[in-house]
Amino acid sequence: MRKLNYRHLQYFHAVVQEGGVRAAAEKLHLTPQTISAQLKQLDEALGAPLLARVGRGIGPTEAGRVALRYAEEIFALGDELSEVLRAGAVDRPTEFRVAVLDSIPKSIAHWLLEPALQLDEPVRIVCREQPIGELLAELALHRLDLVLADTPYPPT
Repeated sequence: MRKLNYRHLQYFHAVVQEGGVRAAAEKLHLTPQTISAQLKQLDEALGAPLLARVGRGIGPTEAGRVALRYAEEIFALGDELSEVLRAGAVDRPTEFRVAVLDSIPKSIAHWLLEPALQLDEPVRIVCREQPIGELLAELALHRLDLVLADTPYPPT
């Protein structure tokens, strides 16, 4: 298995964000050919095409949407690593993975989660939004620590 290349993920993310290879190449100050070649290597490394034509543009495939979520988490971890080391810390903050349904007012969610921010040790709260069924499946697999919902599931 080939190792994942951080730059390839950055190029893929830029293509999705910019809506095309040419726009991403301009933003990254690279040639479209360079971006295309790197994306081909990423597809090969992951074993699935991540992008497909959508009208006149380009968009993520189903595998691409999965890869995009992982890429964003990887970038967030990279940013966190830089911040932690710059601050001279030696411990990584505890991660508290929470899902908040859209129907929950954000002020209520903040009020419920605020005690976690008051702990002595640093806590990194990661919030997600998806349909309730998917969130409960993630909770059952221990990929989430808490789901904030305003109705029981399945609905009665």
